[in-house]
Amino acid sequence: MTDWLTKSLRAFGALAMVAACCAAAAQVPLDGFFPLVGIGLTDEFIFDDLLGQNPVPATGVSGNLLGAGGTPFYDLALLDTGAGLSLVTDAAFDRFGLGEPGQGGGSDGYRGTETVPIGGATGTLTADINDPLGLYASGLQDRTGAGAALAMNNAALQGQTNTSTLTFPPDSELPNVVGLPFASQYATRIRNDQPQVFQLEGKTIRTPAIDFLPLGSGGGDIIRKAPLSLNPGAAFTTPPGYFQNILNIVDGIPVHENPQLPTGMAGGIASGGLFLDMFASNDGLTLGSQSDPIGFFFDTGASVTVLSEASAAAIGFDVVTDTPEFTISIIGSGGEIGDVPGFYLDQITLPALGGAIVANNVPVVVLDVTDVSDPGNIVPGILGTNLLAGRNVVIDPNPSIGAGGESAGVYISDPVTTLYEWSTASASAPWSDGSSWAKPSTPTYLSKTMLEPTGAGSQVAVVAGDQQAWETFIEGGNAGQTMTVHLTSGSKLTTFSGLTVNEGGVLQLDNGVVDAQYVDVRGGRLTGEGAIKTGSGPIGGQVETLAGTIAPGLGVGTLSIEGRLSLGEEAIVEIELAGTQAGSEHDQIVVMGPTALSGEIEVSLVGVYEPTVGDTFELITHENRGGEFTTINLPTGYVWDLDYNSEAVVLEVMGLGLTGDFNNDGAVDAADYTVWRDGLGVTFDDTDYVLWKSNYGATLTSPAVSVPEPSTLLLMAFLGLSVSRVRG
Repeated sequence: MTDWLTKSLRAFGALAMVAACCAAAAQVPLDGFFPLVGIGLTDEFIFDDLLGQNPVPATGVSGNLLGAGGTPFYDLALLDTGAGLSLVTDAAFDRFGLGEPGQGGGSDGYRGTETVPIGGATGTLTADINDPLGLYASGLQDRTGAGAALAMNNAALQGQTNTSTLTFPPDSELPNVVGLPFASQYATRIRNDQPQVFQLEGKTIRTPAIDFLPLGSGGGDIIRKAPLSLNPGAAFTTPPGYFQNILNIVDGIPVHENPQLPTGMAGGIASGGLFLDMFASNDGLTLGSQSDPIGFFFDTGASVTVLSEASAAAIGFDVVTDTPEFTISIIGSGGEIGDVPGFYLDQITLPALGGAIVANNVPVVVLDVTDVSDPGNIVPGILGTNLLAGRNVVIDPNPSIGAGGESAGVYISDPVTTLYEWSTASASAPWSDGSSWAKPSTPTYLSKTMLEPTGAGSQVAVVAGDQQAWETFIEGGNAGQTMTVHLTSGSKLTTFSGLTVNEGGVLQLDNGVVDAQYVDVRGGRLTGEGAIKTGSGPIGGQVETLAGTIAPGLGVGTLSIEGRLSLGEEAIVEIELAGTQAGSEHDQIVVMGPTALSGEIEVSLVGVYEPTVGDTFELITHENRGGEFTTINLPTGYVWDLDYNSEAVVLEVMGLGLTGDFNNDGAVDAADYTVWRDGLGVTFDDTDYVLWKSNYGATLTSPAVSVPEPSTLLLMAFLGLSVSRVRG
């Protein structure tokens, strides 16, 4: 099974990444869309029949919907054409009541006794095989209720009865998955022109509308068709059945109980895949060509595009010797792996009848992924949904068996989004006012909003109430002007896709909320007090800072992040201290998810506050952490301890330092003069020179505290750690 991909960018250099990202933003985002559907399970299966191992197509629910305690339950699932099986989470198993006695004709419900290992890019896990049941799905435009619980229109559900699924172990981070055994039986229409954005159990769901149509339906009003290869073809010509447990005959147990292998294993669809032709170019090198394209795995469960190591090397990216332009973290069947290298590829072309799809400056990651259609080998690459972002798509895997209908293909529309550019000349103007935009109307979920100064001065777009966009880009002007998007108290800006803050751009929260699939700070500034919510339902998102600044509070305050926080090598976190109380007296970042730390932290004292020995400050709280800050800039005159524990990054005052020791090396000497001179007018002023001169020659005679354990970084004056300049 191919894993779904979440991103964790780290910049290799601010200018290179900002330039690349700005160009890429207009065409191919790093992260694509996640096609989510609503699912229901029923008690429909073939009882104790040696010939009854294949699924039975069904339109509209005819059996009894399952749910804990007999109450029908519906859940979300990722439609993943790269998954050879369909799976439910351990939590969903319980909420569907699959283990309740009496369900499925046995005392253990639909719980089977057999297991199977499944693998992907991140490794393997062992999943439980469930007894057969009915699996139904439809697009979330067919929901009849959300909020506290999902409800679906039963008449709109398409399904397969007599289907054996898998259940993930409890510690898996994967969502429910509707895989290829289901998707191979329908033409799937993905309508990004009908974005679905709603709340479910406290999380924001973002997905295109999805319809399941008969195989061979073709693209409807979409004429552009990219030929689709079904590999191996034989796997798509027979129904995706499950393996019954023949040993049950000896034990007097019905053969449908405790399947030996789940649906997809009989008939071979679990070892099949969808492939699209492509060719690419980069710095004069080519991968494939118009006359000799290369088949890439087509996976709706991958939001980014992937090259194998060999494909990357052929086009000029050597993961052994080249510094990546970004890295990405992958969550999959075997857990999470980080620092997967990424690069920007000049061009990818998808040959198609009716006009090729040509994408420029495409973000790709480099990773070897097993080719399930050719065991023992790897796929040359994966085409992710980021290449199709903002377009309608029909995936029709119709096998050529003489049954008529269109041949297998992926139908791809022109972009369905509209560009909205900030156009007002006013220094400050409302986001909601149509006259603020070149399009004289307020942006919608189909609007790609681009905000940059229109004149010689800096500008502010004021967000009040609930506003929306497909995605948002904030960028400063060429002459140094800033462009600020300011969210007022109680306001909310929701995007279907992401929000990017480029160089000169400022995202400022004044007790407002940003709700986006992801937030990228790429040379810009994220500041203020409020909340940032990321992800789409069961699939988490993140706030990533490549080369910019995160500064919680307008003054002192708290910035909360729902999702992952990733800081690159060029990231800066600014913290102000005016007391020991988090939020009201000192800045704090509250992360409801993991953090990946790097870059620089700059702590400053504000007002008349003078810390005393023993004062502690929780600067960042998190669920778990990886990495540490590479540069640490703390107020002079104190001995500090910066501790990275399992739940927080904590700063503590351990003692008093030396006045004039600007580089914190335990001595006031000529090296401190150099630091003062380099920081004059930015970090230091003439008063600091007087302090240095009056204390010249002073040293710390003994350490204030003992040497720290390896997990703790203690910033004492005699450790010789350098102090970076404060960046403006």
